[in-house]
Amino acid sequence: MKSKLLAVALFALLVSTSFSQTKKEVKKLKVKSSVVTMTETVDGKEKTFTESSQKWDKNGNLIEDIEYNKNGTFKKKESKKFNKNKEPIEEIVYDEKGNIVKRTEIEYNSSNERSLETVYDAKDQIKEKVQYGYNARGEKTFELASDVNGKTIRKSIYTYDNATGLRTEKKTTDANGNVISLKKYTYEF
Repeated sequence: MKSKLLAVALFALLVSTSFSQTKKEVKKLKVKSSVVTMTETVDGKEKTFTESSQKWDKNGNLIEDIEYNKNGTFKKKESKKFNKNKEPIEEIVYDEKGNIVKRTEIEYNSSNERSLETVYDAKDQIKEKVQYGYNARGEKTFELASDVNGKTIRKSIYTYDNATGLRTEKKTTDANGNVISLKKYTYEF
């Protein structure tokens, strides 16, 4: 019994450490999928369940990520599609019944920077569009989210340190300009 538990624990450790590797390593090793199982001892009884499973494409892109509840039921699923530049062009989130909750289409500009996200709801109706803007150095300067009618929902402005180019602040406001959140970045050298 102990040797079986040790084997399962060792396998889970190997799976979790080997497949939490970089995209480059996944591609090099030609990993197609992984399954992470968990064995817990509760009230002196062992219970093993599948915790998650992942699938990758030939370029090492994570194309499917599924999580399960401890009782083995489906918890959530996310999937992605990628373009020839290995950038995500579609992301889909599913609920515990396998129904689509949200689908996001992603577009890129000529510099391969994310320029527009169109978010669809479960009924495949546009929920919001998020536009991205960049400065001459390729730093993201804003995100502008609008509803299906083009009305602003929220806006995020990014600022950077001129000397280092490091991000210093992200301020997000609502449609009326009221601050929703303010994130500050500090660095130690």
